Amino acid sequence: MPKTVTAPKDIHTIARAAQREPVTVLAEGEAAFVALSPGEFERLEEQDRIRREAKGELKRVVARMRAHAAEQGLGEAELDRLLADES
Repeated sequence: MPKTVTAPKDIHTIARAAQREPVTVLAEGEAAFVALSPGEFERLEEQDRIRREAKGELKRVVARMRAHAAEQGLGEAELDRLLADES
């Protein structure tokens, strides 16, 4: 669970705490933002990049599969039924 602090007047306190773990900063008792270390931010960006690439590759594979199925005479509805069949 990320650490939660009330926003201090000294931003350096937040920056130091964020080096150890994400810090949720409150404004008027509600979460206003989360401070992260540069390393944690980079790690999250890398995870996001990997997910986007995987999603793009999956879309390309599904498109090739649908094209191949169409070449074999399978319609969209039949292909969807086969893909949904877990037997």
